[in-house]
Amino acid sequence: MPRLFVTLSLCALFALSAGCASLGIDNPFGPGENTRQSQLLGVAFPAGMTLSGEHSRVNGSEGVEVAFGQVTSSAVAQNLFNSLQGAGWQLRLQQSRANKGIYVYENGERMAVVVVESQAVQTVMTVCAGNRLPDGSMLSLSGGGSASGGDGGVSDGGFAAPAADAPPVGTSESWGAPSSGGLQEREL
Repeated sequence: MPRLFVTLSLCALFALSAGCASLGIDNPFGPGENTRQSQLLGVAFPAGMTLSGEHSRVNGSEGVEVAFGQVTSSAVAQNLFNSLQGAGWQLRLQQSRANKGIYVYENGERMAVVVVESQAVQTVMTVCAGNRLPDGSMLSLSGGGSASGGDGGVSDGGFAAPAADAPPVGTSESWGAPSSGGLQEREL
């Protein structure tokens, strides 16, 4: 009789834990949501952090992952540091203050920048990772436009370039009515 009771209890427990999972409740006997792996870093997210699929973009081994949770930023940074050290990542740069920390990690040809920031209610962790660029690499701005886009001399990157109809450097040009004391540029 006790054997039957133990067997029925175990069957009910397994059925209940499977049913809770379908309701979105974490299984108390399993790993749960907070131990999901970071695709970019290859380690588990710090305890209490949940991946935001809406704000994360991963393309192979490069991309951005955003996680959030109600954990102190120092606990997140320390937990992540310990996990990354065990996975072969080396801390190369650290800048931190009371509510925000920026950490740069390296693992062979892989680089990762981790930003941990305390906000009003929760801590947000942003991970940007990818392969190291070769020495002397050029800046590649997304958008693929030319250096002087057709918008009056402003390039796609937001840097001002001379407009096509601008006077040559060193000449004089006036703005405003001369009677009202307008501005004039002169060669010095």
